[in-house]
Amino acid sequence: MKELVSRIEQAFAEVIYPGDDNLTDSTYGEEPAALIEDFRGKMDWRDLDAEFLNQAPDGWGSALSFFSGAALRFYLPAYLIADIQGELETPDPMVRLCWHVTPAGERKKLAKVWGGGTMGEHARAEFGLFNEQQVSVIVAYLWWKLESLGGYDPTIEQALENYWLVREAGV
Repeated sequence: MKELVSRIEQAFAEVIYPGDDNLTDSTYGEEPAALIEDFRGKMDWRDLDAEFLNQAPDGWGSALSFFSGAALRFYLPAYLIADIQGELETPDPMVRLCWHVTPAGERKKLAKVWGGGTMGEHARAEFGLFNEQQVSVIVAYLWWKLESLGGYDPTIEQALENYWLVREAGV
């Protein structure tokens, strides 16, 4: 567990804060505005504790659903580490990393208000921002998560098979 946390910290150490204007791509509903308010100026993901992550934004605990690709890349390590340490209550990084690259999720259409296209296309574009080292630690996290869930979770297994392992292999 300590080794995985250390690998996550190293892989994301040089990621630059995306800026206050690039925290979310969405303007629909109250949560994106609340996300901007809660994350504005939070330029070091290491400073975010599990209490903040569990409630952001504004008590919903849904920030992972509304981050832009750049913000996801920047803040993801805080969520991964909090999950590994057993401190996350509501947010689950596995959902954001897996659902949209499974057969059931990738073909779902996105409304124009959320950019159109499919969930899979959107996820692949966002995940394309991760470098080789980051992809490798995401794969390690997903293997850890699968094991922590008793070794069986179809969503994780399908995401690994359909996207993450292929991406890690550079195919």
